[in-house]
Amino acid sequence: MFAVYSIDELLARKAKGHFRVETVAGRCVISVHRPGEPDETVFCLSAGHANQVRQSLTDEGLTGYFEGAR
Repeated sequence: MFAVYSIDELLARKAKGHFRVETVAGRCVISVHRPGEPDETVFCLSAGHANQVRQSLTDEGLTGYFEGAR
């Protein structure tokens, strides 16, 4: 039997934290959650900037979730 979890429940289990990438009004926004620290929001200047931020967070060990990805 499989347990059913929401994305939020699964991301909360990531020890180093997680980040969400979403598009708001045509602009890429990355929300970062690190346990024990205040949440951070990065308003990206371009798709290239978003990719650099995403790669840096992944290198730190955070898990990424892309809103609306198919």
